[in-house]
Parts: sequence; C-alpha cells; structure tokens
Amino acid sequence: MTTEPIHESGMIFGPYPEGSCFYIERCETYQSIQDGVKIAEFLLLRHSQNDPTVWIVEAKSSTPRPETQPNFDNFIAEIREKLVNALTLSVATCLKRHSTCGELPNSFQMLDLKTTKFRLILVVNGHQTDWLPPLQDALKQALQPMVKTWNLSPTSVVVLNDVLARSQGLIQ
Repeated sequence: MTTEPIHESGMIFGPYPEGSCFYIERCETYQSIQDGVKIAEFLLLRHSQNDPTVWIVEAKSSTPRPETQPNFDNFIAEIREKLVNALTLSVATCLKRHSTCGELPNSFQMLDLKTTKFRLILVVNGHQTDWLPPLQDALKQALQPMVKTWNLSPTSVVVLNDVLARSQGLIQ
C-alpha cells in the first residue's frame, strides 16, 4: 500500500520496500469499520530464514509511568486493544472477509497464515531504555490471552524506544 515514509509520534517509519508495508490505519477496510474500533498504525512484513513475520506496529510519543494509576492501566488497555484489532483485521482481510481485501499488497495476500508469525510492537519515542521493562511486562501480561489463543511466540510482544527501533530498521 505504501513505500512512502510514515510519520507517527515524532518518528519517521520506513520507507519500506514495495509490498512489505500495509498502512492499516489509513486503509479503506479500516475506514469503513473505524467507528468504535481502535487500530495500530501499520503492518510490516519481514522475512527471517524464509519464515514470514508480520510486525504490527503502534507508535506513541510518550507513556504514563506505571505508578500513575489509573492512567497507566488505561494506556496499556488501549495499546492492547489496538494491537488485537490490527491482528484480527489483518487476518480477516487476508481471508477476504472484507470486500476491500484487494488493497492488501500481494505479499500479504499470499501469506500462508498457518505458518506466518506475528510480532506485536509498541514503539515509544524518547523513552529511556531503563523505563522499557515495566512497560514491556505490563503489555505482555495484557496480551497474554491473545498470545495463548493465537499460539504466538512468548517473545512476540515487544516494546522499543526510538533508539532500539532504529537499530531494528523500523525508523530513520
């Protein structure tokens, strides 16, 4: 859908190779169902050792601190909802459950969903590295039911700051 860079939360994601990125937040499928449905920013298809992995990426410019309740719990719940909805909508679209499924790049349409891996990624701009573990733990716990029901890898939930996202080739 896009080879153009994606500007989110003060970061520039991409550009990515043709067919490897699907800007799900801006797609026609999401636009038609968006009322009451929160969603992550984009999907990124990566291949490692011939195994396709769909990275579902949500970006934020900041987070509340874990001790600020209920703000932190509400923040985690919102991120969980966006990532779960993005995974569900992407699979539903791959399965052609929506008439707009043709907007998916061919590389996504051709995925063997039985063997495709998924990573649920939150990127927080300017977040200090030592602040990541409590955020990672809280998000991993919130997503645990989905990780179990989808039989995802225990390492499928990832929280990165801009420095780590850059080292992973996510941002410029």
